[in-house]
Amino acid sequence: MARRVTRFLRSVPYAGLAVVLLASACGGQQTQTTPKPPTNTKTEETEPEDEGPALGPLTLTLPDAAASAWVGQRGNYVDTLSGIWGLDKLVIAVGGGGTILRSEDGGINWTRQASPKDAWLRCVWGSGPDDIYVVGGNAIMHSTDGGITWSPQKIPITGTFFMAVWGSGRDDVYVVGGDGNILNTTDGGKTWTKDTSGVVGTLYDVWGSGADDIYVVGQASKDGAPIVLQSKIGGHLWAKLPVDTLDAPLRQIDGASIDYLYAVSAKGTVYESNDRAASWKSIGSFDGDELLGIRVVGKGDLYVIGRNQQFQHTSDGGKTWKDELNWPHGAAALQGIWGKGTTELFLVGEGTLEAGQKGSLVRRR
Repeated sequence: MARRVTRFLRSVPYAGLAVVLLASACGGQQTQTTPKPPTNTKTEETEPEDEGPALGPLTLTLPDAAASAWVGQRGNYVDTLSGIWGLDKLVIAVGGGGTILRSEDGGINWTRQASPKDAWLRCVWGSGPDDIYVVGGNAIMHSTDGGITWSPQKIPITGTFFMAVWGSGRDDVYVVGGDGNILNTTDGGKTWTKDTSGVVGTLYDVWGSGADDIYVVGQASKDGAPIVLQSKIGGHLWAKLPVDTLDAPLRQIDGASIDYLYAVSAKGTVYESNDRAASWKSIGSFDGDELLGIRVVGKGDLYVIGRNQQFQHTSDGGKTWKDELNWPHGAAALQGIWGKGTTELFLVGEGTLEAGQKGSLVRRR
């Protein structure tokens, strides 16, 4: 029987949300730190007598708490979680050690799925429940049954750490990663082709407003300079965009529309672009903490997450920011964020509440 631990986080005031876009990809670096346990967080625990391996039918349970309350789960049977995505009641989180967690009831009960790749899985995205991709390590995996089973994809390169996946639809999917690699499928994953990016470095994220307006962000290997690429003809031809308005490489990019793009940087800056990434302006900065994820709800309404458990929200285009989770800041990083509807959010990352615990998965509805 799997070990089952349920913990509650204290409630925080709710800030209203607009409609959440469902096109966000994944970014951030593949580094881990040792979490520092805070001393002022109250928890309640329920543990079965059997503390056997967690790879059973039930691995995690998050209570269905009142609206606006955060509930959280940590367990040292789960490695760092780096990416999360969902559709309706289906939610999938991925992370280290080939971890794939799946919920079919909106994030209350989670099952650990068998993974054919023991790799650090970084990102998950799908066009629907029968077309879901997970990437990380040198692996691209595909599921056609709602994330229950996964099949490794045949890819034309080896030795690349893949960082993010995004698509405009079932037959237009992109995967980016190390060595400036961009892969694309136009037949639902049956075949993958390598695009010429024209850069040497790590590509952290890919996102687009549609098939003809796609962006890739990353960092050059030689000097650590920011990389921003744009394609307007469905991939395959990528143009380098100016980066002189950026203070550091971007870790993730997302958008409210074709004219309102947002991104976060390795130096903790939040950027907005109104000219399709030709230039960027800062709308917020947080103590130099590397920001690893972003969730755009609408124009001027976004959440950002990162190291030292940074979790900030603005609904006025960056004029004011609010710490939505209000955890004590520490070494642990929040690495992935996803939301749905007008109120619900999921966060994943490193363990934060107790020493020795590796994964974080929290939810607010």
